[in-house]
Amino acid sequence: MPHTISSGNSQSIERQEGDLPEVPDGPAYDVSYQYYSLPTWRFTNILRLIVILDGLLCVILWLCGGDTKYFEDNIVHFQFTQSVFDIAILAIAKTVILIIISAAMEETSFKLLDTPFDSELEKRAVQLHVAIKVVPLACLAFGIVKGALILNALLSVSGYKAMHATYDAACIAFICFSLLELLIALFSGHAMRKLQLLRVLHQFNSTGQELDENGHAIHKNPGLLKLLSLAKGEIPLLLGGLLAMLGSSGSQIVAPLLFGKVVDAANKSIDELNETVLILLGVYVGGALASMVRAYLFVLAGQRMVARLRKKLFGKIVTQDIAFFDVNRTGELCNRLASDTQVLQNAVTVNISMLTRYMLQILGSLVFMFILNPSLTGVLLAVVPVVSLTAVKYGRFVQRKRKEFQDKLADAGTQAEEALSSIRTVRMFSGEKKANDLYGKDIEKSYQVGKQLALAQGTFEGVIGILAYGAITLVLWYGGKLVYEGNLSAGVLTSFLLYTLQVAIAFGLLSSLYGDFMQAVGASVRIFSLLERSPTISSENGKILPNLNGYVEFKNVRFTYPSRPDVEVLKGISFTVKPGEMVALVGPSGGGKSTIVSLIERFYDPDSGTISLDGYDIKSLDALWFRQKIAMVSQEPTLFAFSIQDNIAYGCCATDEEITEAACQANAHEFISQFKDGYKTLVGERGVRLSGGQKQRIAIARALIINPVLLLLDEATSALDAESEHLVQEAIDHAMKHRTVVVIAHRLSTVRNASKVIVIDKGTIAEMGTHDELIQQNGVYKRLILRQLTVGSVDETSRKNLNSGGSGATEVFQEPKGNIQT
Repeated sequence: MPHTISSGNSQSIERQEGDLPEVPDGPAYDVSYQYYSLPTWRFTNILRLIVILDGLLCVILWLCGGDTKYFEDNIVHFQFTQSVFDIAILAIAKTVILIIISAAMEETSFKLLDTPFDSELEKRAVQLHVAIKVVPLACLAFGIVKGALILNALLSVSGYKAMHATYDAACIAFICFSLLELLIALFSGHAMRKLQLLRVLHQFNSTGQELDENGHAIHKNPGLLKLLSLAKGEIPLLLGGLLAMLGSSGSQIVAPLLFGKVVDAANKSIDELNETVLILLGVYVGGALASMVRAYLFVLAGQRMVARLRKKLFGKIVTQDIAFFDVNRTGELCNRLASDTQVLQNAVTVNISMLTRYMLQILGSLVFMFILNPSLTGVLLAVVPVVSLTAVKYGRFVQRKRKEFQDKLADAGTQAEEALSSIRTVRMFSGEKKANDLYGKDIEKSYQVGKQLALAQGTFEGVIGILAYGAITLVLWYGGKLVYEGNLSAGVLTSFLLYTLQVAIAFGLLSSLYGDFMQAVGASVRIFSLLERSPTISSENGKILPNLNGYVEFKNVRFTYPSRPDVEVLKGISFTVKPGEMVALVGPSGGGKSTIVSLIERFYDPDSGTISLDGYDIKSLDALWFRQKIAMVSQEPTLFAFSIQDNIAYGCCATDEEITEAACQANAHEFISQFKDGYKTLVGERGVRLSGGQKQRIAIARALIINPVLLLLDEATSALDAESEHLVQEAIDHAMKHRTVVVIAHRLSTVRNASKVIVIDKGTIAEMGTHDELIQQNGVYKRLILRQLTVGSVDETSRKNLNSGGSGATEVFQEPKGNIQT
């Protein structure tokens, strides 16, 4: 595969794989392909920038010299000491030649890094280094000779007519730039030798993602075009808005010209004045109506775009694998949905309108200004390159800082979300001040970044203001001079000044708009990283079986959580669950019981080994389908801030009768009926308006209503009062009938009635068998039972029987209050 050496936004150098030097020691991660690139600010690009400015300035000064007749005469009747037509042609030629030479020199120097003893390459490199010095030297010599002859003619030749002032400026600029380019070219050899230190290695994995030096994926800033692609669904609205904007911008462009005519008409006749003013009024009214349509369409497009983006982004987030949520905090993701999408709203709709309007305003105004007076226009354009460079530097700074600001704000949002969602815990430990301090620290961090943004914006607008109003002052002076000399009418000067103000204001707003675009680019990095992220566990396009019987098999399963890759949670687990069996998982806390349940739901995929449902690898099955056949009830069930009815029917479409039946089976109908609104009662955020036992029973009803083939349970513990525990346990016992059940057992009665007990200890199966079989062994299970027996709940004789494995053991496990704490 060929490798590309990108030379920083200016060129690409294709190289074959054999030409690419080996990465020292080789990366310890998968690299599909790699290439080198160079930083933007390097020798060749700096030289290119200077020669481009040289060519542009010389051509602009040449075009702006004198009136049209003077301009044409200096081309048709060319005289060496009275025209700079030759300077303009040479400046253009020098720009093209030096750009070509610099590109070839960089390419040759790159190849020499890998084949330093290639004589042909060395010879070519010497020729290019000489050429890049000879060209500016020859231009400098030409400029000095021409300047000397012009000066001699001015001082010594009688009757010599001096050139226009802008022609003199063009000649001086040509000499100065040629000298600067020669001085830079003298360092070409040193600069090319530094390429090996400057070049940056880019590495990509098999999916096309760029990797950093540690093998982690790099999220690059999306370009403006990619940012604008978000609004492709609103193209009809945007096109309508652009058409309306042409009308409003046209009125703004024509208005200054009519102002000048009003001034001139005032010196002629009242009839002409009235007619001109009426035309001006009509232009303003038409422009206002067009602006109304433009604003409506662009704002509407923005609202539609952000609504669609939020729905698409939320859809992407909720389909990510569970491992994604282990490493991304809820508050941060909510901030992406709310704050970051809002930043993008104006950037890709309303700001497009403003960008196009200001560009049209600038271009249209410049056209009319050239028509009115080319020399005055040239004076104004002198500040454009400086403004452009300043805007680019400002935009890059704002893009970087805006991304940092959004990150700090997301951290603060996460702190607030965690504190408010756990307000009872905060209040319980008098943690209000601590929560406030943590939130305040994150807000302070975002404020510090905001201060830098404020300083940058103030400095930028100040610099742009000085340049713009300095140019306006210069135009005012020069225009006043022309009026004083009788070469310009007062009306034309008025029009020109209004156009100048219009261009200056548009430039200022356009520069600020560029900053807004860079802010949006910075904020969009995280948006696009979410939109483009594919979940590692697909929930669709798998195999759908005619029916599911509930046969589960773990075969040598090993697993580590992605958020904790250094800790292996399951170490070669193997067991089977047959249809209709109840398998109890017991063992010390942290052993891996909950992980097994999560793997059955395919929240994660094992690192090795297989998990099968009815003999099929779970990875090959459609996850959406088999999850509808599996129900799970956890110790701390999560309810949504809906009604009880909606919570019970969350996993399916159910009638009122089916909801009521499920509630009856879960022992929930009685307490639901006692509420004023019955099944319409709102449970509050996370079910805070219900007791623990009530939430448990609603969760059981939610599981039963889908009539699951496989039921996954985490039994309630003594966190419930005796009555609630009895009702919940009764509901669980009813739910387990005629189903395949995997239960994380806490109660002795559950363990005793299980078809199989699996003891999980430190990620392995320590013991497996029935309750009676395990009691006979002096192993982990028996020690766990002895440790967890309630003090005083059994007499000494029963304890001795248990220790000896006698018949009293069975009686002990009929004690309803004894719990196996896992």
